[in-house]
Amino acid sequence: MTATYAPNGLTPSRIRGAAPNSNGTNEYSIASGDSNSIYTGQPVRVTAGNITAVISAGQATVGVFQGCRYVEDGEQKFKSYWPGGTSATNAVGLVTDNPAQTYIIQADASVVAADIGKTMALVSVGAGSTFTGRSGAGADRSTAGAGVQDLKVIGVVDEPGNAISDAFTKIEVVLNLHEDNFRQVYVTAPTTATAGN
Repeated sequence: MTATYAPNGLTPSRIRGAAPNSNGTNEYSIASGDSNSIYTGQPVRVTAGNITAVISAGQATVGVFQGCRYVEDGEQKFKSYWPGGTSATNAVGLVTDNPAQTYIIQADASVVAADIGKTMALVSVGAGSTFTGRSGAGADRSTAGAGVQDLKVIGVVDEPGNAISDAFTKIEVVLNLHEDNFRQVYVTAPTTATAGN
């Protein structure tokens, strides 16, 4: 039984479908002085050509942060998180950006079978630890099925001590608001064609 709520953001799990699970990352630039800390397991978005942290639920994302490298005061640094406000050059973040990538995340309450296939919002999305470098985000169980949200639940993680209806269930999700995820494209009602001259 998952009896402790200890969220650590989104952890890459597998690639949906028949493709091998490479958990590949791509490099994205980070603007020097970006005031938002970015933690491993935190969703990121692109703004003005650079990635920055998703700090509230409902923002479109390009993927999930997996660490960074940058030069500060002439010294090359590698970190599991981006310290907000850092003045640096050659700052690059590694991001799992495949829209078919699945992730494991802990829900902030018990999940039921009916939640599978529904959407959920992120909770504490801007939280994180400068000690571990990990995000403190979790899945907000109270929002299950309440419209278009950050995550889509695809299952419950099959591991000892984790099951449907356990407290703080670990679930497998995909990013529902991924910028390359065309499931969220909205179309207006079709117009009716009429015969004309």
